[in-house]
Amino acid sequence: MGWRQRLATLAARRARLSPDAPATPSAVSPRDLGALRIPASTLEDISALLLKAAALDVEIEELCSCAMRLAQATGCALVEWDELAEESRIHGAVGAWEEEPLRIVLEQTAPDWAFALGGAPICVSRDNGTVRAFHWSASASAASGLVIPMRLGDRVCGALLFTVLEPRIFSPEEVRIGRLIACQAALVVRHRALATTVERQAQRIARLIDDVERMQISLRRLSARSEGEAKP
Repeated sequence: MGWRQRLATLAARRARLSPDAPATPSAVSPRDLGALRIPASTLEDISALLLKAAALDVEIEELCSCAMRLAQATGCALVEWDELAEESRIHGAVGAWEEEPLRIVLEQTAPDWAFALGGAPICVSRDNGTVRAFHWSASASAASGLVIPMRLGDRVCGALLFTVLEPRIFSPEEVRIGRLIACQAALVVRHRALATTVERQAQRIARLIDDVERMQISLRRLSARSEGEAKP
């Protein structure tokens, strides 16, 4: 065994024996998905959803329902952040939060708390109608909701809220899957927003063309009338 191999072996042993060795964060991989035992039918749902989104044939409520099944939650909501108004907007909500309709709960609490702690995953718990938000960690307190930010580059454009029936501790695997879903949801929402903008611009251009055509007709009529009056 060469000296480089001996150093590598020694370093690996120290890493296994050291109790303070930091855990290396890992990205979502097919191995992670397999370990969570997510049904193949659910993965097919999210793939079909993206294909429908490309054709603008998907509603946000359907996106939330698919995300809820994929995360094995009892409820899911998509909340967007309005930078101009500096307030949140419920874009879609399905299912329940602690046995209560999720949309009704969100309408009663105004979910600005989903963005109060920045762009990191947060846990939320309910206490007599009040929602308490705190940063997620593997040792965090039990909660009945998990908020995953939706990012477009460095900007947080919204968040996905996953809810369960009763408080519990959310695992790192659940957070990784939540991030995967939030990434795909952000792409769907962005695609829909761009398509809506293009459609509005097309409608505006069509109205301008109609206005120009009406003006041309009016000018031709005025010109013909002036020529007729000018003749002896």
